[in-house]
Amino acid sequence: MLPSVALADSGNKQNASELVAWTQAQIAQEIASYAARQQWPDYDTEISISVPASVDHLPACDTELYISAADQQSLPVGYLRRQLECQSGAQPWKLNITAQVSLRLPVIVSATHIRRDTRLTAAMLKSQVLTLTRDEAFATHPEQLIGQRTLRRVRSGQIINPLQLQPLWLVEEGNTVIIVASKNGLEASMKGEALQNGVKGEQVSVRNISSGKVIQAVVVERGKVETIF
Repeated sequence: MLPSVALADSGNKQNASELVAWTQAQIAQEIASYAARQQWPDYDTEISISVPASVDHLPACDTELYISAADQQSLPVGYLRRQLECQSGAQPWKLNITAQVSLRLPVIVSATHIRRDTRLTAAMLKSQVLTLTRDEAFATHPEQLIGQRTLRRVRSGQIINPLQLQPLWLVEEGNTVIIVASKNGLEASMKGEALQNGVKGEQVSVRNISSGKVIQAVVVERGKVETIF
């Protein structure tokens, strides 16, 4: 939670307009911190704050005011709920407010229609400046998406949702892989053929090229699986 200075009017009541301005500043700071972590390019925001009429009857908070999230939303876009709290003074209080946040920035969208189970390439993606008004995952750099596979069809011009992609396969069906087997500190490696696609940590079927035997192995890195004999 973030502290503030006291916000009061001459009648020792909480100043509603200053409260709204301070809340907007706090949410703007929250967005800026999120943007820095996600390495967003330049962006613009609009923040509209709604407070209940009961704010006019609150006593001034003459020590510190705090703001905290009152929802489970990770992306600070769309409809947000926040709780303001005066924790000390003669009459501590809490106030629930809502904020509507719109965000305008370049996001990655599909440059063409993309079928389900398609591995994304740079040619399939483009950057487009859009205004976002709801909580929806997005990417701002194509490198965040290239190499991953779609779990559903994507329309041309649609935002690419990273949560709707298959993580990057490190082993692909039909490709040659290195099988590493270890036992009692000894290690041996041999060539194999992947019979399934797999992400890191996933168990896949692999055929030992020299023996023809099909085994189960765990994907450890690109083109490499590990088994225990």
